[in-house]
Amino acid sequence: MTSLPSSAFCLSPAVVVTGAAGFIGRRVVAHLAGAGVDIIALDRVSDPGGWPAGVEYRKLDLDREMPGLKGNWMLVHLAWSLDRGDADSQQESLRTFARLLGQEGLAGVVGLGSAEEYGELEGRLSEDMAPGLKLSAYGKAKHEACQALEAWTRAGHRAVWLRPFLVYGPGQGGNMVIPYALRCARERKPAEFSEGFQFRDFIHVDDVAEGIAQAALRLGKNGAFSVCNLGRGEPVRLREVLERIAKKTGSQALFRFGAKPMRAGEPEEQYADVSAAAARLGWRARISWKKGIDALCREAVP
Repeated sequence: MTSLPSSAFCLSPAVVVTGAAGFIGRRVVAHLAGAGVDIIALDRVSDPGGWPAGVEYRKLDLDREMPGLKGNWMLVHLAWSLDRGDADSQQESLRTFARLLGQEGLAGVVGLGSAEEYGELEGRLSEDMAPGLKLSAYGKAKHEACQALEAWTRAGHRAVWLRPFLVYGPGQGGNMVIPYALRCARERKPAEFSEGFQFRDFIHVDDVAEGIAQAALRLGKNGAFSVCNLGRGEPVRLREVLERIAKKTGSQALFRFGAKPMRAGEPEEQYADVSAAAARLGWRARISWKKGIDALCREAVP
């Protein structure tokens, strides 16, 4: 195993990445492997192949079975239920995370949270803010996981909790607003949105993966426990993003603004204070939202 810089936390014998075959996971694995780290990649799907050198893939459903590793190891935990509105599945993901924290030999954790932990809070959001009063099932479970991780570090362990804002990028599935818009543009189907006047912080998946990898490589340099937002730190109106997608894909006639109401209690503006990530991880997002969106549109409608 290639040695890491002396400033990094000891990663022997391996870094375990859960959700490794996913949208963010594969990119995180690539970053860590490129830094010379040996990785055990875990996911519940069959091995998709194409892994870089130093990666061992294991098919494993963590909701039913723990990895059973020996020796000291570090966890980068990305696996989580994608059913964001289902409280039962979100709590099951939380219980799985708690079981992982109880595994023998686990010495350090990088956990992936969410901007949904801030709930209905408005404006520039910093890590020391208390969570909003009205959390989604996803936001509530992620916030409880953050609290569990902080408690775990009191036994002498080290951990970082990361909160990405609105992540987008190539290969993203599901019904989040950007993949939904791109799918409708590609299939030439009508797409219905709210007026889109809310401001959000859009962060490219490649930047997020780099931030996660940096957190793993620097684990232990910033105390026992820290929380960092991952965002660009700039508010962008959702409608501006969607109108750019419509223009770049020739879908202006398909995009119907105002066809859906805003969700009850949805904040008008949320964006990240990214100063902690810069100071603690040495990380800043590099891909502008316009550059990222334009590349996605070229892929969606060549």
